[in-house]
Amino acid sequence: MPKRKRTPKSEKSGSRFRSHSKSSCFLHWLHLMLSDKSNSHAVSWVVPLKNELICEGGGVKDVGKIVVHDIALLKDSILREYFEKSTFSHFEKMLLELGFRKHYHCNHKNTATKTNSCSFVHTKLGKSLQSLRLLDQSKNENSQREAQLTSAESASVYASTNQKAPGIKEDLCVGDVVFACWLKGVRKRWYLGRVKSLKVVGETEYGQVRRYSILFDDGDKDDNLDEIWVWGEESYLLETAIEDKKRKIFGVTHCFDSNSNDEYAKERGWYVTDLTNDFKFATVAKAMEVYDNLYVRRNGKRACPSKMNFPNKWTFFPDSVPIYNSNCLRSDERPEIRSLEKQEGFDELGST
Repeated sequence: MPKRKRTPKSEKSGSRFRSHSKSSCFLHWLHLMLSDKSNSHAVSWVVPLKNELICEGGGVKDVGKIVVHDIALLKDSILREYFEKSTFSHFEKMLLELGFRKHYHCNHKNTATKTNSCSFVHTKLGKSLQSLRLLDQSKNENSQREAQLTSAESASVYASTNQKAPGIKEDLCVGDVVFACWLKGVRKRWYLGRVKSLKVVGETEYGQVRRYSILFDDGDKDDNLDEIWVWGEESYLLETAIEDKKRKIFGVTHCFDSNSNDEYAKERGWYVTDLTNDFKFATVAKAMEVYDNLYVRRNGKRACPSKMNFPNKWTFFPDSVPIYNSNCLRSDERPEIRSLEKQEGFDELGST
């Protein structure tokens, strides 16, 4: 193998690299490695002439891909010439973080047998090797878009859920099963019942103020119960489990407005997620569900069940994106999830 004229380790520690991001440095040396024809026996830039099967590398017609012809040779002889960390696992991790998908080449006689070669495919690349440099710019734009929803975007999302902004109150209807507080005894106790009727008695910056007529399961009635004492069945059970530390919760925060004149905002509050920030959810169940959906779309096959609120609603496969169970509503049937995906560009992020 020809001797390299460059010394990447010393150059990368120089001042001209300190101002660049980790991904920018990686793409710079990746471009140099693929440009060097002397490396083509181990790794090369290939532009497929047709769409390929997964066992052939999963390439897309006229979209360049990185082909590793010999993983062992690349790891032992080439990576150390370009990268400080010369392990193949680190090389693979950096590519996956940039949105590449890895496909092993399979033996044509036995498609279950993987060979010592693989392809890294990214649908946003072009024919030219120069298109690699655009990935860092695309990654930065996605990060900015993911940072948070603007107030205008939040208003659009609220409209899609048919809620009045900011929509922090649980929308209960006549006939709904609820847990309501019996206030007429010595101690306040929560019992199961149904909404018999409801009336609007005012309005604040957080929406309508309601009073409910509740028919309890034991036959008792309360015809003038304030909205803070009425919870939907699922919301009450989840909140109780979370408060008793019997239920873990990921990516969801319970918020209150202690200075508000609205007792609901002061006592019951609302919920936000780490992935949607300003968007307010009326129930913890909905916030947890939306967080899971967007978490899976961001992380794809790297989604971890132990970091999700409702992993039982998803089916997990090795090296594949989890699939929402058929007995549950799909994401495209939920307007609030569909709108959030559209606003934050999750269709693009989900493909990485």
